[in-house]
Amino acid sequence: MRYTKNDIRNIPLTEFMAALGEKPVKAFGDMKLYYAPQRDDPEPMLAVDTNTNRWYDHATDQSGDIIDLAALKMNPNLYMDPRDFILKYMNDYEQGKELSAMARRSNEPTVIGIDIKKVKLIDFMKALGQEYPVAVDGNLRIYNAPYDNNPSPTMVINTETNLWRDTKSGAYGGIYDLAYELTGSCNMSELNRYIASEMSALEKFKEKEQKVEPPKQEQKPDKPKRKMRL
Repeated sequence: MRYTKNDIRNIPLTEFMAALGEKPVKAFGDMKLYYAPQRDDPEPMLAVDTNTNRWYDHATDQSGDIIDLAALKMNPNLYMDPRDFILKYMNDYEQGKELSAMARRSNEPTVIGIDIKKVKLIDFMKALGQEYPVAVDGNLRIYNAPYDNNPSPTMVINTETNLWRDTKSGAYGGIYDLAYELTGSCNMSELNRYIASEMSALEKFKEKEQKVEPPKQEQKPDKPKRKMRL
């Protein structure tokens, strides 16, 4: 994906912070607390509201949107327009994720008979205990985000591309990215084992269901035939 200036207002601040190399230190519902990227503070002072996509700096009492934050962070000797700064960092960040995804795909193994790269996300959600989506819109399936402390229907799966995106946090990707959100692990072996374990449990449950025979109906004894009287 390549961002343009028309996309800037819709870029989640959490994604922009990730592009700047910042991760949330704490989270309180829709609020995420970061170290201010434009300063070297000893304490996290920048709060990002994922609902409004705005930030507030507790140290300076400043607030604003993604463009305001970029204006504080950028070097004015290198950038005249904060939007150019945003596009540079976001497009570099997206390119890095794409290269990382390509590297992962080339190394995705088959684990205990499961070809993980072919696993459908909707089947993986079933393995996680969500048999059906909360809502359906064409090829989109909306689920409660399984990695959220307060699950809400913010996770959208595109059944055509087999990719997902969280409308609240901006996180997105394939099955490995979802497994990362659930486990917090970046170790491919651990992610493979986790996905395979969940899918294997689902397959065993399906096999068990198929083996259960319906209860046999008791055959009623034939009624005795009436004898003819002469």
